[in-house]
Amino acid sequence: MNIEPYKKFDSLELGVSTRPDCTNQFGPPSNVRTNRDGIEEFHYAEFILRFDPNAQTLTECTLLPRANAVIAGIDVTWDQAFLREACEKDGAPKDVYGFIVLTKLGIAVTGIHDNDESQLAVTVFEEGAFDSLLKNSSPFEFSASD
Repeated sequence: MNIEPYKKFDSLELGVSTRPDCTNQFGPPSNVRTNRDGIEEFHYAEFILRFDPNAQTLTECTLLPRANAVIAGIDVTWDQAFLREACEKDGAPKDVYGFIVLTKLGIAVTGIHDNDESQLAVTVFEEGAFDSLLKNSSPFEFSASD
């Protein structure tokens, strides 16, 4: 899967692609559910697609552990090397309630920075999705042990 920040997840366009576009691309999801925020989710083995309830378009995608993806030319390797490279390319990583948010890359990473395998995920989001949360963020820096 090739991901273009704020724009594309494979051939799907954030803010443009619809549910039928998603099922045409990836087939029927293994599960469809509505999360606690009222957002409909299409669950697949390697990712979860979410849809804006008003616009009815794809708004974000969460890559699940070990999904094979490239984000802005960076291979997602699910380890500290990936996170370090992404942070360096972004230039201004932020810690937002345990998510490392990389606004230049349009992703949020969890589980890698704190070695919590149960939380491993990389979320690709639309521009502005984390803006309100960034007010309560702090810069993220690797510790000497990372």
